[in-house]
Amino acid sequence: MSLAKVFMDLNDAISTVIKLQGKLDDEVFFNDINDIKDLARTMMNGFTQATGTALHRLKKSKPSEDTVKFMVEGIPSSLSYKCAANQRFPVQSALFSSCSFKYLPILAKEGIKHDVGGRDKRGGLLAADPRADHNRNTIQLLVSNFNSSNVIPFDTACLNAMKELRKAGLLVKTDIKDLLYLACHTTSRMRFEYLAEWDSDYLMARTHTGLPYAHHIINDSSSLVSFTMYLRASLKYYPRQIGCLFLKDNDDGKTTIRKAIEKIGRDKTFKAIQDCIPTDTTLPILHHAAIDAPEYFNEFSVRYPSAIYLRDENGRSFTQAQLTAGTKTIENDGLLFLKIVR
Repeated sequence: MSLAKVFMDLNDAISTVIKLQGKLDDEVFFNDINDIKDLARTMMNGFTQATGTALHRLKKSKPSEDTVKFMVEGIPSSLSYKCAANQRFPVQSALFSSCSFKYLPILAKEGIKHDVGGRDKRGGLLAADPRADHNRNTIQLLVSNFNSSNVIPFDTACLNAMKELRKAGLLVKTDIKDLLYLACHTTSRMRFEYLAEWDSDYLMARTHTGLPYAHHIINDSSSLVSFTMYLRASLKYYPRQIGCLFLKDNDDGKTTIRKAIEKIGRDKTFKAIQDCIPTDTTLPILHHAAIDAPEYFNEFSVRYPSAIYLRDENGRSFTQAQLTAGTKTIENDGLLFLKIVR
């Protein structure tokens, strides 16, 4: 007997019991009702387990998206079926192969209806992965995961999945603040640039403790490449402020450049700056260096000598900017007014 015939007979039997229960008042017939309930529960658990197992194997089976949609709508309990090996939900298992990324919106949308991972967990997208470091959730892993042997194709696949989640309203702008610094790595460059373009304000944002996210990059990775990526992106959107370079920590007052020098080293930090800002820059970098990082002003002036003749975003010359900031007075520079550029 084929599996299809078995299911057809089973469906007929279930339909018959349901109809009889409403029409037949026969205690003898239904005296084993608890046995029937137990059997039904066992069957349902079996369907959940079988379907859940199938959902965890999407990267291998690669069914159509319509098929997956049909499965989870018919047996939604399967969305909460955890893999025995790692305790992940199906939506989390779909994250570990570019072949199964396309199922993420389907699993999450239906998962929202059934509180997969708990209430307000966005169908499991905000549920912490039990095997991930730092309790990272599904979306955070989508943004930060990488394949070292297949970097660009994997980054592209992750980016496309993010775009689909955004279209479905499952990835929202407020998520960026928790994702941008996680994506700041050479293996997730396209994802980082996508998030930065979506809302560049977060490049200059601060955590609830007042620490700029740029400082997180330096503290967490101590990576020259990550620092360079973040600085270049911030310069793209905030050139006149010299990007994130002179943002200060509200607690200790240290600027990004100082944090970078302390973590990465002076030579590497200035190499990153020169990689992002050419010697013939039209940005008023010396204005900012003199006011916000005077301890490094000489090193900036050697690298950007022509910037002394530029004007800042307020139209001020270098000396006028110093006057406004109060870093130059007649007491500490007797020739001050002779040097003011008109």
